Amino acid sequence: MGKLEDKHFDIFIKNYKEHISKLGFKNTIQKDYILKVLYYSEHHLSAEEITDKIQKEFNIDIGIATVYRSLNFFEEMKLVEILNIGDGTRRYEFKFNKKHHDHLICTSCNKIIEFSDDIIELNQIKIAEKNGYLLNDHSMIIYGLCDNCCEQTKE
Repeated sequence: MGKLEDKHFDIFIKNYKEHISKLGFKNTIQKDYILKVLYYSEHHLSAEEITDKIQKEFNIDIGIATVYRSLNFFEEMKLVEILNIGDGTRRYEFKFNKKHHDHLICTSCNKIIEFSDDIIELNQIKIAEKNGYLLNDHSMIIYGLCDNCCEQTKE
């Protein structure tokens, strides 16, 4: 965590607290830690992984039910996105102010690659318009085998 990134997080959390207060919601220190873990994570985390990170890195006692409730709240507030990769575990990523991206997921090892493609984005808009839709959001997940798993199946 760099100083500039820390400053960005501090600004985000301050604005977040003001916003939810205006909406009539209460904030908790547990929610702050969940957001911090998601904000700094380079991976898509499960609720269990988030709980473990908070307990180990911040020495905070937090229950899994609290994490799930908070994640549901953050999803409603459009701060996190849920990613189902097909292994029965929901994963979460911080999405506030993050550039849109799609996902490639390996069906063998569950490796996740984020990608952006302007042609795909443009074609999705065209498809929506062709069918009388005004596209306001989408999620694309492509499932397959990563290079490592392809090599292992050849052996």
